[in-house]
Amino acid sequence: MTDDIKLAENVILVDVACFNAVVGGMKKYFEMQLNRPLQDIYVEEWATYVALDSGVREGGNQIEVLFVYDGQAGSLSHCDPSDLKKDLNGVGISNSLGELSFTSVSSEGFVSRENLYLDLLTIALNSADVKRLMLVPSVENYGGKLTDILNENLKETTPEKAKEVFLFSMDKLQHPSACRWDSLGYSVMRALGIKAEELK
Repeated sequence: MTDDIKLAENVILVDVACFNAVVGGMKKYFEMQLNRPLQDIYVEEWATYVALDSGVREGGNQIEVLFVYDGQAGSLSHCDPSDLKKDLNGVGISNSLGELSFTSVSSEGFVSRENLYLDLLTIALNSADVKRLMLVPSVENYGGKLTDILNENLKETTPEKAKEVFLFSMDKLQHPSACRWDSLGYSVMRALGIKAEELK
């Protein structure tokens, strides 16, 4: 199966249900705190912020954004574009970082969203093409499975498959993991148009 999948050098792997919950919660909270409406998130802009937070710099980078979803979450909340099937599947955008390509993969009728996400994670970890992997998983739902897969695959990696792995979530992992953690909130706040000076 892994031989049939060609991935970019930089991959952002997103659990849509988790992403929607974070965006919806943060938008509601900060609109109340700042007493003003917040803009919808431009998906390209948010993905660019995640890439920048992971060390990607301007140039001819290839960045692949994989959205994993199921029947309960077929679109991105408070985002533009939002339709995963029509607008965010098999499309590409160029910006200062390089080429961003978007692919949406549904687990409906096949496996659970969790299993599909973890399968794609394993494929990306074992791919010699992937050099930087950026994860937005549902840490609560995946439990120790996520940490186990990361530790197992990063522990005995070969030079050909060596990669940087970044995990973005609202809370740090309870169990140690062989990847770098960063807050998902930073990229979401910037994409919602929240300015640093508003938070002082």
